Order: sequence, then structure tokens, then C-alpha cells
Amino acid sequence: MPTPSKLKTSLAVTTAAGLIAVTGCAANQPAGSSTGSGSDKLEITSWWTSGSEADALNVLIDGVKEAKPGLSVDNAAVSGGGGANARQALAARLQAGSPPDSWQVHPAGQLKSYVDGGQVADLTDLWTQNDWASQMPKDVAEAQQVDGKYYTVPIGVHRGNVLWTNPAVLSKANVKIDAAAGVDGLITSLKQVQASGATPVCLGDKDIFASAQLLESLIMSRAGADNWKKLFTNEYSFDSPEVKQALEDYKAILSLANKDHSAITWDEAAKKMASGACAVNLMGDWAYGELVNAGKKPGTDFAWVTFPGKEDIFDYVGDGFSIPANNIPHADAANAWLKTLMDPKVQTDFAAKKGSIPAVKSADISGLSEYQQEAAKSFASAKVVSSLAHAQAAGAEFAQTYADAVSTFNGSGNADAFIASMAQAQKTQL
Repeated sequence: MPTPSKLKTSLAVTTAAGLIAVTGCAANQPAGSSTGSGSDKLEITSWWTSGSEADALNVLIDGVKEAKPGLSVDNAAVSGGGGANARQALAARLQAGSPPDSWQVHPAGQLKSYVDGGQVADLTDLWTQNDWASQMPKDVAEAQQVDGKYYTVPIGVHRGNVLWTNPAVLSKANVKIDAAAGVDGLITSLKQVQASGATPVCLGDKDIFASAQLLESLIMSRAGADNWKKLFTNEYSFDSPEVKQALEDYKAILSLANKDHSAITWDEAAKKMASGACAVNLMGDWAYGELVNAGKKPGTDFAWVTFPGKEDIFDYVGDGFSIPANNIPHADAANAWLKTLMDPKVQTDFAAKKGSIPAVKSADISGLSEYQQEAAKSFASAKVVSSLAHAQAAGAEFAQTYADAVSTFNGSGNADAFIASMAQAQKTQL
């Protein structure tokens, strides 16, 4: 039987590996390795393997190579499973004491799982020496902390609650999606699209995070930002009228989606929308980078609106990198990597490929897209909340319970069972 400390670490690794809700989440194409001459090496692990994700990751790789000439970079990205495959591979390496030099992680809840397992290094000194906290919004800086210490370095800020639309399909149905019309207005509009003969919704939930993200957007819209946050402090219950209504909304929207939604990935669904196969697609703004990478034109092939609701809510999904607490193979290279991530120009160039906005305030966003300009303004003024589908709002165990409950609900449509599962998890896992 393992000692208590080893057992805690093992459980943390297993929980983190099992977590399935992840940003931008590893589509179909594996990313190749990027290597260079010289004896210095760096190995990084992520789930960024779709076209736009791989391009964005290469921006970071090129940046660290420029900062450290002669560096050889092994891009050990793992595709498939909505990021679960990457986390599973990482968990095995951590358990074996053979970690990569750095790996991708979402802040807050997901990060805490690694901290609790003693697997990520305390980066507080690095943050303090470089005064990084003052260089980014308070919400972003705080999300990189666990118990007042910093354990990860952010590269960008994504918005999870974006409704991507096809102008031609909506025009043919004589429909305009209005964020201020709320969820009721959205569903009415989608039914009007259906009456025109078109498929209203493109969904790709082969990896369950896509469904989980859609449902969380509906809960936010019905319950509001403050109550959404209170779900994770036990001040507001999943057994509430607003959550129950959101489940009914979710069931209605699922009935308006493509019938093969469980067989396709998030990026395939986004591209189907932009190609005219349906009217709308709910996905984080990593979809923007993927659509542009696929040759789709903003304003022509696709447009966007914040997911309809009673207030402007920014569903924050963060990307960053941590380094191992023990057995780090190439410490100098890992340190150079983390510093490169905080370079304002690198963050801008990364955002241009990824569809995100930079985490640092000094990054120049004047050359970024119209969508990203709007997202930056909204992030500064909207009510910012963290995503549960991407394991920021709560820890890995609770996020996994939510993902499992969404998956079960997709099959059964049993709202009572979903609510019972989540209400129990609030009592035992928070």
C-alpha cells in the first residue's frame, strides 16, 4: 500500500489525466517535432495539434530558439481525445519520474490538481524577479496562483462563450442572432432556421468538452455571472430553477443540431458551419484561428456574437505552461522557455495564429483581427468567469464529474439525474 503522500500524488496524477475538458482540444492531425542544432535541448508537451494550434505553437518554438540560439526543441504534442490523450501520456511520465521540460496546463482548477500532487515547480521567484503580475490583468495573474504562489506562466486568454454564425444561412432564413434577445430569442431564431430547411446548429462533441461548454454557456446565461461563480463555493446549487431551465434549453438545442455530432470533432463542426452546413456553432475563440487557417473569411464565411444572455459574460479559458517540480531534464532551457512566453511580441504573434488575446497588457493588439479587438474590449469590461468545461472554475475531480454528467445527459435526457449528480458533487468534492 502506498504511503499517504505517494497515494495523494498518485490520485492527483490520475485525476488530472482523466480530466477531459480542454481548450482547442487536439483535433486530428499530429504535430511534428521541431528540432535545431546544438547540445541544448527542450521538450514540451501539449495537445495543440490542429492546423491553427500547431502554427501557434510554432510561434512559441521559434521564439525560444531565437532567445537561445542552438536550442533543439522536441514538440511532443499528443493528438486525440480532446486533450485526454496528452494528459494521460503526461501522467504516465510523471509517475515514472521522467517528465518533459514543460507542459501545457489551464490555470486555476486544473493547475491545482498538479500542485496538490507536488508535480509542478513553484515559479513565484521568477514572477517576482520579472514583476509579471503587474503586466497583466488581475484576473489572469490570480488564475496562475495556488495558495498565493505562482505555478504557471500564461500565454493567452481565450473566450469560451462565442456563438459563431454563417451569414448566408441566417440571411436565407431571414434571421439575425441578437445577444440581447437572450436564450429564448436564440432558440426562437434557431427554430426559424430549421423552418427554412437548414440545419440550425453544428456541434462536434466527439470529445465531450464541446457539449459541456455549450451547457455551461446556457447556465451562465440563465443564472448570471455571480451565481455561476457561487456554484463552486456552495452558495448556489445546481438544483436551482435557472439550471433546470438551462438543461431544458440545452435539450432543445441538441434537438436542433446535426445528427452526427457525437462522431465529429470541434474543429470539424466549426468548419461545417463556415461552409454553410448549418447556421451556428458554439465554440471558444480558438475556432477563429482554426477557421482562418482553413481559408475561411471573417464577415463572409463566418461571423460571431457573444452567446446570448442577460449580461455580458466573458467565459475565460487560459493557456499556459508549467515545469516539473522534480527531475527536470533541461532546467536552463525550461527557464528560457517560460521567459519567452512572457515576451509581448511573442504573445501577439501567438494570438494572431490562435484566435486568443495576449495575457500581457503591453502586447500590441492593433494588428489583430476585428474579433480579437472586440474580445479585448469585452475582457476589460465584461463580468469575467472561469470555465468548468475546461477545469478552471473547479478542480479536476469536480470537472470530471460535470463532464460525465453531461455525457450521461446527452444519452438519457434525464435532467433530474444530472442535477442529483452535480448537487452531490457540490457537497463532497468542493
